[in-house]
Amino acid sequence: MRARDLTQQLLTFAKGGDPVRAAVLLPEIITEVSRFALHGSRVKCEYDLPDDLWLADADKGQIGQVVQNLVINAVQAMPEGGTVRIAMRNDHIDGLVRPALAPGDYVQIAISDTGVGIRPEHLSRIFDPYFTTKQMGSGLGLAAVYSIVNKHRGAIDVESQLGVGTTFRIWLPASATAPEGAETTRTSARGVSMKGRVLFMDDEEAIRQMATILLRRFGFDVVCAADGAETVRKYSEARAAAQPFSLVIMDLTVPGGMGGREAITQLRAIDPQVKAIVSSGYSSDPVLANYRTYGFCGVVAKPYEVSDLARVLRDALACDCSDAG
Repeated sequence: MRARDLTQQLLTFAKGGDPVRAAVLLPEIITEVSRFALHGSRVKCEYDLPDDLWLADADKGQIGQVVQNLVINAVQAMPEGGTVRIAMRNDHIDGLVRPALAPGDYVQIAISDTGVGIRPEHLSRIFDPYFTTKQMGSGLGLAAVYSIVNKHRGAIDVESQLGVGTTFRIWLPASATAPEGAETTRTSARGVSMKGRVLFMDDEEAIRQMATILLRRFGFDVVCAADGAETVRKYSEARAAAQPFSLVIMDLTVPGGMGGREAITQLRAIDPQVKAIVSSGYSSDPVLANYRTYGFCGVVAKPYEVSDLARVLRDALACDCSDAG
């Protein structure tokens, strides 16, 4: 997972790394990531996380990376120890206060430290790639933060005073889904039975073996395929034999063969009601960020976390995917 996070940081800084946005509650993500970043340091953290926060329209992995980078920066600014304060609030922007943001509802995250501060002449350059004032710094951390926030259609600013501390403020678009509606959806999805037949496609044998074990533990009957062509054939044969698949999970990219993007078109021609999840480790592909446009009803990133995979499976089984594509 740490290797994934580092790779994601480099992808985000470079061309690509578009966020896979969903309606997410940020406090749990932020507390988990910040505690991990503070582990072993002499810095304590204070939280101000109201209960009525809106859901954010965000990629939770990328926002976790943003918070981690900013907390690590704060720790490095307080070598003798100090306090990091993370506060969140709902914020409506009318377009006049912050012209860089489109009018609408946002979730604001403020991360403050009591460190040495940033020199005024450096403030305008801290988000520049490779700019750093640290002996061992790469200059990629804040550049990645800036890139992620921009790709979320959000904004970030910084205030700092030498010898007093620094505050970064981030605005992320609020999700159109209200928390109550999201909770209803989660409750409904939790009630979905994890049973049925799943067709799993990946070109790597080791991943097929791992997925088979995992899906069987969830309660599914699993059939595997190595590429999109085999997936389409097995899906058609199962329908003809009156043993249809409840769900299809497909890798996006298959070297030298048909991948999930091509296969889903053929599957939907066979069965417009097909429920398919796209999976990939390449976060820069537009299919992941706009999966419903391409005919999928869910997306899960590699490497899999068990809780995330279970949630995506339940959501896909519970939803009506006839309008995908």
